[in-house]
Amino acid sequence: MAQRNPLLVRGSGVVAAVAFGLFAPGALFGQACIGSPNGPGQYSITADANITSGANDFGLGVAANFPGPLGARAGVAVDDFDDDDRRTRLEGRVSYDIRSGPGINICPVGGADFTRRTQDSFSENQLRIPFALSAGGRIDAGDGIRLVPSARVGFAHWRFSGDAFDQTQTENSVFAVAGAALALDDVHFRAEVRIDSFEDEPFYRFQVGYRR
Repeated sequence: MAQRNPLLVRGSGVVAAVAFGLFAPGALFGQACIGSPNGPGQYSITADANITSGANDFGLGVAANFPGPLGARAGVAVDDFDDDDRRTRLEGRVSYDIRSGPGINICPVGGADFTRRTQDSFSENQLRIPFALSAGGRIDAGDGIRLVPSARVGFAHWRFSGDAFDQTQTENSVFAVAGAALALDDVHFRAEVRIDSFEDEPFYRFQVGYRR
């Protein structure tokens, strides 16, 4: 049986290791591509404040980074304008890590936001379905402190229905989101801004989270 060249075997191993490090799912870095400081197998509970033109809402969310490349978030927020006017918003996100380089995460991100507003007997439903490509990284500042910046760009499909519409109406838009999280041990603080071609004003989110 012919013997294999040790240098060739070693070189092949190095090439394979480099290829794995560049293109394998980057679970080592968590879902940094969407600004989450969660590590593999971690989840966090968040309190969110969302500020838009003429309206603010407050809510709770859960974000999970599964042991593999998959991450997810779900949240609910409510805004009581007064006794007869209420807005409820549900949101969900799923991301899949396709890291393209050491310390950098790149993810396709999809999801849906559903908003229902009721005022007296009047109701309006809004469904937003975004899909984006996101990139982010983790900067270790020592003493358990990390900075997790991220940004994503994509498009969104909107659907509107309710008492104000004779039939369901649709729109499409492009958007960009940028933000950063500051992680201190098990607690993190995050701020982000979204600009959407369909919206007149930016959408701001401020978040405090606790990781387990």
